[in-house]
Amino acid sequence: MSAPAETEVWAPVGRTVGAVCAVGILVVGQLYVVLPVLNRLAADWDTSKSAATWTTTAFGLAYGAGFLVTGPLSDRWGRRPVIVGGLAATVVSTLLVAAAPGLVTGLSVRILQGLTASFFAPAAFAYLSERIAPERRIFALTCLTSSFLGAGVVAQVLAQLIGNALGWHAIFVAGAIAFAVSAVVLRVVLQPPARSADPRADDGDSGTGVVPSRSVFAPFVELLRQSRLALLYLSCLAILGSFVGVYTGIQLAPPKGVGSGNGALLALRASAIPAMVAIPLLAGRLGGIAPATRLVAALGAAALAVAVAAVPLGGVWVAVWLFVFVAAIAVAAPAAVQTITAGAGAARGAATALYTFALFLGASAGPQLANLVARHGYSAVALAVAALSATGAALAAAAGFRSAWLK
Repeated sequence: MSAPAETEVWAPVGRTVGAVCAVGILVVGQLYVVLPVLNRLAADWDTSKSAATWTTTAFGLAYGAGFLVTGPLSDRWGRRPVIVGGLAATVVSTLLVAAAPGLVTGLSVRILQGLTASFFAPAAFAYLSERIAPERRIFALTCLTSSFLGAGVVAQVLAQLIGNALGWHAIFVAGAIAFAVSAVVLRVVLQPPARSADPRADDGDSGTGVVPSRSVFAPFVELLRQSRLALLYLSCLAILGSFVGVYTGIQLAPPKGVGSGNGALLALRASAIPAMVAIPLLAGRLGGIAPATRLVAALGAAALAVAVAAVPLGGVWVAVWLFVFVAAIAVAAPAAVQTITAGAGAARGAATALYTFALFLGASAGPQLANLVARHGYSAVALAVAALSATGAALAAAAGFRSAWLK
């Protein structure tokens, strides 16, 4: 006798979360890998360091915009085919970045790379939301969002090491090889779509039903018509916008007391890695706090931490408060997606697509925010980022007030 259906639907937590999060670091890391080698890119492409930051913005905008298509596609075609196919396409686009001879071509292929990479995140969020047992779901989603944030640190550290040893081209060649391996690994690890015995039971939310083309984008409109969700999506702009803004500022205008040499910057970037490890381990305790409350508190804490880090008291001072800032952002990201999907009903694929779109739209704006104020020094960057985080906290709080008022 076969096991009951409900015991067959859940994916094994360890290998699934481990593999998906490792690939998440690789995918999202492509946003950040150019930051440690901006000087090298500018020199090779005969452009300014400020212009070279647009390679981050170009990737981020394309990556975020792609979610608006790839999220609904994962509802139609299934999570695994979209993830694996996107990774295979990203092998090619990443090799094209390595071969780019100048800024214009570089921006074009970074846009292409962002579009192919965008197949991963919405489908990964939806897969974990559907295929991980409910009692482990907060842990899984926290690990995934932490991997996205951890990519900002890990990818910069690895890119700096590879770039220093082999040049910036090698960063993308290594990335292409890693994408090819990732496609094979996730093809094996992820479970195929579960087929319903009754075709009428598929509503498209499971990733197995066929959604009529005319209705693919309709959920976006319905979601954004809800003022509470619209406010939450706006608050999400501050999550990665703040994060990328801080690290771009570190590269463009190193804090006082932190030398501009590779070793000092590498140590400052690496100082936040423990925060990425700690937050998923605390997921169980954090799960006892309402996601909306966690989101407001975390963004508020991020604003406070980065504002304190603006005080020029040396490298250790900045490193300590950067750790607190990164930990707060690592709490905010999963809290945001939980808050949003709780109010999304059956449109989880579309809701997570809009969430990730908002995250990386903010990530695309972060470097330009840092560019605007970097000439005034790191303290100016930190204060601008603090204002952005505080605005995000205020928007999330307004969404909570709106929800309470409607009740």
